[in-house]
Amino acid sequence: MNRRDFIQQSLLASCGIAAGALALDSCSKPSSASPAPSAPTVNFTIDISTSQYNALQVNGNYLYANNVIIARDNSGNFVALYQVCTHAGCTVQFNGTNQFPCPCHGSVFSESGAVLNGPASSPLKKYNTQLTGTQLHVWG
Repeated sequence: MNRRDFIQQSLLASCGIAAGALALDSCSKPSSASPAPSAPTVNFTIDISTSQYNALQVNGNYLYANNVIIARDNSGNFVALYQVCTHAGCTVQFNGTNQFPCPCHGSVFSESGAVLNGPASSPLKKYNTQLTGTQLHVWG
């Protein structure tokens, strides 16, 4: 083997090793979910007697308004949380047992927004609620 052949084969081998290392490196890392956007500040009022919001007249029901999930728990209390899961940005639901599961990866949040079950590691933002007559004010 002459010098030129040796250099060419060495370069090809180096490129092959580098490409293999990159391929293995990309396979070995667990995929990380995109973090959810930060929760906005909100200040709005809805009338739960209107057809758009009357689901909240019944305990155990929920709806979405202004990026907030608003639920009426089994005791009749209103709970308002940022609707976007802190793990991967999916929209959480309310399951009627006063918990907020994420359908995408199984995270579950409490009425306070705390993580009950991962993979989410950050809580959901909780908003204040106040019912006056049929007017539900949500802010925070």
